[in-house]
Amino acid sequence: MGRIGSAALLALALIVGACGQRQAQPLTAFEGRLNDWSREILADSPELASQSGVSEDAAGGAYAARLDDRSAIAIEARRSAALRRLAELRAIDRASISGAAARTYSILETQFSNTAAAGAFPYGDFSALAGMRPYVLNQMDSAFLTLPSFLDERHAIANTADAENYLTRLRAVAVAIDQETERARLDAAQGVRPPGFIMDATFNALQGVLQVAPMSQPYITSFRRKLDALAAAEQDVNRRAEIERANLALLARAEIIVRDNIIPAHQRAAQFIRTDRGNANDNAGVSNLPQGAEYYAAALRIETTTDLTPAEIHRIGLDRVTALNRELDIALRRVGLTEGPIGQRLGQMTADPRYRYADTDEGRAELMADVQRRVSRFMERAPQWFGRLPQAPLEVRRVPLFAEEGSPGAYYSPPSLDGRTPGIYYINLRNLGEMTRIDLPTQDFHEAAPGHHFQIALAQELTDAPLLTRLITFNAYSEGWGLYAEELADELGFHEGDPVGRIGYLRWQLWRAARLVVDTGLHSQNWTRQQAIDYLIATTGDAPGVIVTEVDRYIVWPGQACGYELGRREIARLREMARNELGPDFDLRGFHDAVLLNGEAPLSVLDDIVRDWIPQQRLDAERERRRR
Repeated sequence: MGRIGSAALLALALIVGACGQRQAQPLTAFEGRLNDWSREILADSPELASQSGVSEDAAGGAYAARLDDRSAIAIEARRSAALRRLAELRAIDRASISGAAARTYSILETQFSNTAAAGAFPYGDFSALAGMRPYVLNQMDSAFLTLPSFLDERHAIANTADAENYLTRLRAVAVAIDQETERARLDAAQGVRPPGFIMDATFNALQGVLQVAPMSQPYITSFRRKLDALAAAEQDVNRRAEIERANLALLARAEIIVRDNIIPAHQRAAQFIRTDRGNANDNAGVSNLPQGAEYYAAALRIETTTDLTPAEIHRIGLDRVTALNRELDIALRRVGLTEGPIGQRLGQMTADPRYRYADTDEGRAELMADVQRRVSRFMERAPQWFGRLPQAPLEVRRVPLFAEEGSPGAYYSPPSLDGRTPGIYYINLRNLGEMTRIDLPTQDFHEAAPGHHFQIALAQELTDAPLLTRLITFNAYSEGWGLYAEELADELGFHEGDPVGRIGYLRWQLWRAARLVVDTGLHSQNWTRQQAIDYLIATTGDAPGVIVTEVDRYIVWPGQACGYELGRREIARLREMARNELGPDFDLRGFHDAVLLNGEAPLSVLDDIVRDWIPQQRLDAERERRRR
């Protein structure tokens, strides 16, 4: 989900790349605008610059000691900038642009239009590339939750200057938390606040942080680990002792910042929630907010890159659930589960201890080993189905303990553009009752290989693409690919001999169909939280803890859950169209390369990409026949 998430787009040899290389030829007006926009966006988001690993030149200046400005003034400036960028794009004569540049224009028109529409709502969270969220303080992606992970994963310490930059950023953490608290207060004055149960979950997450001693906070433990590694790399004994003494002083300074600044900022956020909690109700959907129906429509356009209405999406979900239930009935009968509704039988499987890992350190180690083995097996065989594989390494890691409670079951963190950070597949081990042998294989295919790692890392390795397009992500494309990757793994036989794993695959497909029903139910049909929970329990039979976390995620991130199935069905439709048109000339490797090696795109542009690939594939096949 992501935290996610950032990716890449088209091949177009023009502008400043990740390493600051420059094009020899003069820039066109459009190319110059691309440069300006990417530099502007990165200058405004030093966290995005760090995540991407771009040069200071590409980012418009130094950023390693800065965090994003989360103040109300900064958010309003971003909304205004989104409107301006759309006007600047539309002022360019589109008829003067051809080839790959024309496709880039189409991609940016969708991105800028949707973002500008999102900027019309004067509440919630907003960014140039990540879209919109209705609630600034929530249990999933507020600053107090994301910044510990950001500093741990994206702030490397190779020298004293890096350590000083870390401390500067650490001082900015309290400012960021206070800025979000103040914006939440301003939103509440407009009648915009999360449902009471979301406020409770957010308060509990803040309290969890406050119960940890300063020296045990992730800000400090991460800093200590990096400083220890810096000292250990020194070969000279005397010099190492000197570094270790300096490190102690750095850690002492960090502890003061955490104790005197960061912890009090958490306390202020918790106090605001405690004070405002009595004003909240339990209305789960954004339809209850000012301009709520319009807000949800804008969110759906961002997250699905379609013009489908909530009612249309709801019906697509119901129809897909019905079709999958028929397939699951057959699969469940094969393992002896013949009686009762599909969800009930799936629930029986979920509760069966045979399919669980032991909720111990040994069980967690076994789970991680199984995941690594499965990922490695796919990577070994991947050249049969993909013309190009990611160069970036893929690591499997546990979700940090401090982030487990509010995090999904798994997620993928992209590699940096400079290659310093690998792609990371995170697995949440908070409760192994929620991470069964039924579902785990398909989760691996979605998040790692051939799912998000292939899709995002390959796109980021399109080094001739405009930097701006390498930063943009489209939810329906990326999550649609992840869901398609699950389907592909099943088609390629990775569940052969594992009927339980195949049931897990079908259940994951069922989940994504049910998300269409639940997300639209919550935000356009006034479903209650409990109604959504009950529907998912009855439909998927999954663990209640998983379902509650998922429903709360849909509540604070409207529309995002709809991107999976809508994206998958479009990729599957395009593959079937290409197969029908090409007949024996259809090449699965070529199709996958066409989808992945043009970077992320709205679904309408993906249609254009595949349609352009079909005649080229036909020509290549004819050349190959002549060569033989």
